[in-house]
Amino acid sequence: MITLCDLTFLLLGFMTVWYVSGKKDDAPQTKPVATLVEAKKDAAAKLPQESNLNPNEWGVLRQEMTDYVEQLGLKSEVQVESGESEVLVSLKDTVPFASGKADLPPRALPIIGKVAAIALSRQTLRLEVRGHTDDRPISTAAFPSNWELSAARASRVARYLIERGVHPSRIAVEGFADHRPRVTNSDPDSRRENRRVEIRLYENVEAKNAMP
Repeated sequence: MITLCDLTFLLLGFMTVWYVSGKKDDAPQTKPVATLVEAKKDAAAKLPQESNLNPNEWGVLRQEMTDYVEQLGLKSEVQVESGESEVLVSLKDTVPFASGKADLPPRALPIIGKVAAIALSRQTLRLEVRGHTDDRPISTAAFPSNWELSAARASRVARYLIERGVHPSRIAVEGFADHRPRVTNSDPDSRRENRRVEIRLYENVEAKNAMP
């Protein structure tokens, strides 16, 4: 009887070990988290990254735009500024729009067309179109307030950029009404300074194929 009990216990122990071992073999194999992270990093390193324009290139871009504005005789109406990583083209409302309207007159088209040409020649550039008004209220069927007017003007410029070939994904449109004045709205000249449409050209500094 004692021998038979010992044999039974041995068989049960063997069966238990065999069952557990089989379960381990059937379990899916997973890679350590650290290995997966390293693999992602290696893959990201092999993908093309967008390079940044250096300060000299931004200066060249600004000069190109400034020279074109002077050729058109619009130096007093169109202001071109640049920073370390952007160029800002500011059009007073006498150039792109008539008072209280959002229709582009012919004299505005060459300037916006030049911006489009620059964007098309530098595919890493992005564009922000910003509409601004002065502090005088407006209330019409088309534009119940300066918010609608500023946004409509910026949208009209953006649409022309798209018509000239710039992809919509590269353009952002913003309307600020009278809430970001250049100067105090104290007289007609200062209000004229604040009524403007700005086109900001900047580079997409985020890698196109960045991975977390």
